[in-house]
Amino acid sequence: MKRLLIGMGLAVFLAACGTGGKKPAAVEQKDVFAQQQATQDEAAKKRAAEEEARKRAEAERKAREAADQPVVQPLPGSSVSQGQLGDPASQLTDPASPLSKRSVYYGFDMYNIAEEYQPLIEVHAKLLRENKDLRVRVEGNCDDRGSREYNLALGQRRADAVKRALTLLGVPERQIETVSFGAEKPKAPGSSEEAWAENRRSDLVYVGIDG
Repeated sequence: MKRLLIGMGLAVFLAACGTGGKKPAAVEQKDVFAQQQATQDEAAKKRAAEEEARKRAEAERKAREAADQPVVQPLPGSSVSQGQLGDPASQLTDPASPLSKRSVYYGFDMYNIAEEYQPLIEVHAKLLRENKDLRVRVEGNCDDRGSREYNLALGQRRADAVKRALTLLGVPERQIETVSFGAEKPKAPGSSEEAWAENRRSDLVYVGIDG
């Protein structure tokens, strides 16, 4: 009887030792689930970060594209009354005529048309609308700062800004051509602030009328 009790005790002890160090199945399943959840959370955070980076890059791209577009507002209705414009050639060369003003000036490194030049654009748009055979060439110019390539590109933006303003006022595109001279056609010599201001401009040249 004593030997039987000893044997039973030894069996119980060995069984307990056989399961020692192992986690119950429920605990192991819980650990696996926690690991899966952590992995999913990490993947979700990564996707969110990538989406945020994509949106930020898209916003920066749109901002750059917007900066490259000339700032031209639709101009108000013409303030030039009917009959005020006479013979185009004489009006263009008469110092007393608003049409004798042919240049739009810009700030440094800018190509948007300032509000003070809107009447000038307006009166030339009226002339072109009423004289379908007239052609105007918009010449973009820069001061002598910057590389030749940069100034040619900036001069073209200035010429295109004037063209866009004219077309917004109803002038057909076929009556307008644009060209950039960069810094190669200065109006004022020298490298002073006054000379630079004179050279940052777009000129309206009428084909067949201007020399």
